[in-house]
Amino acid sequence: MKTISPYFLLYISIFTITVSCGSTSQLYRYDDKNKNYPRQLSDSTFIALKQILTHATTSKLKDTILIKYDYNNETCWNILDQTNDEYIMGFVTRHQERVQKVLSTRQNISVFEFREPGNSLNKIKKWDNSIIIDSSKQLFNLLFKKRYTCGSSIMVMPDKRFVFIRSDSHSEILDLTQKQIEELLNKK
Repeated sequence: MKTISPYFLLYISIFTITVSCGSTSQLYRYDDKNKNYPRQLSDSTFIALKQILTHATTSKLKDTILIKYDYNNETCWNILDQTNDEYIMGFVTRHQERVQKVLSTRQNISVFEFREPGNSLNKIKKWDNSIIIDSSKQLFNLLFKKRYTCGSSIMVMPDKRFVFIRSDSHSEILDLTQKQIEELLNKK
């Protein structure tokens, strides 16, 4: 009877670990041409979105809606998780301040941050009490069913056109200028 080579067992073990531990989410880099895409919501999806947001928050909806959505079992901020808690809370605080600044300077927008329910989250998301948990996963099922590493963002315009950003780790959607939004909406 032939014996199995230890190298073969090592190869099979590494392959199994790689496949089983790999992320099922796709990561889009900053300069990837497919990272952003424009579309238009159907009337029914637009109405459903407004209903979900109205029930999830006490905020009055403004004409333009920005949503950042993060996923459970995410690895985007694993390196940051290894730093001390005070350092991480600094990131959380600065992000909340950035959102407030955007809201104060762009008064026609509503900004929402949601996350998928679960306990396997990076600290920067778990500790941010401004993030709403999508407990029924309605928003997930409506707009964010396809997972992208580091979450996704959407900007929905009053005419139901939208810009979707995949792998939006740093909430780039908050920084888009009017010119950039128009270019993205007109992208073919």
